[in-house]
Amino acid sequence: MTETDPYLLDSGGRRFPLATSVTTLGRSPEAQILIVERSASRRHAEIRCDTNGCRLTDLDSTNGTTLNGLRLTVPQMLHPGDVIGIGSATFTFHDPEATLRESHGPLLVVSPDRREIWVNQRPITLTPKEQLLFELLYENRGRVISKQQIAVVVWPEYQAEVFDYQIESLIKRLREALEPDPRRPVLLLTVRGQGYRLVASH
Repeated sequence: MTETDPYLLDSGGRRFPLATSVTTLGRSPEAQILIVERSASRRHAEIRCDTNGCRLTDLDSTNGTTLNGLRLTVPQMLHPGDVIGIGSATFTFHDPEATLRESHGPLLVVSPDRREIWVNQRPITLTPKEQLLFELLYENRGRVISKQQIAVVVWPEYQAEVFDYQIESLIKRLREALEPDPRRPVLLLTVRGQGYRLVASH
């Protein structure tokens, strides 16, 4: 284990490195992280790590796995400080390189039909108007889209003028959905006096 490898820390202060690609947690002696309690399944959960981070998956365990107190229903990316619960056992996730990875900008992934959106592998849910705005910006990613263009596409039902505050409010809500830190946007940028531009790596 190196100083930059992600790891789990249990309530007793023991470190469990996650340097390998897959780490299994459970009651089986073959599990990389052994949990000795009856409420744990033999193969209870697993953590897969790659260059984008670490993902926690419940392996159809009998009693379930929690992440930050909520039962895990789909695989989730782990973030520093996240707490994994299996029965009475708890583990806190640590990743010394998380800050370094995030400094390269969030990873935006969009399905071909534009209906599924992920930022840093977290699924994003949008309202219908937010979806229309996102699709317009994504189809023209890298280019500046004016408020007039946004008004025509997002509010086609309005014959009257769409007000600036409506567009700005929608931009704000879309940023809150997409940006890791909406106060410092890095995906959806304002081009002063011209409009808005979506910066996307995919």
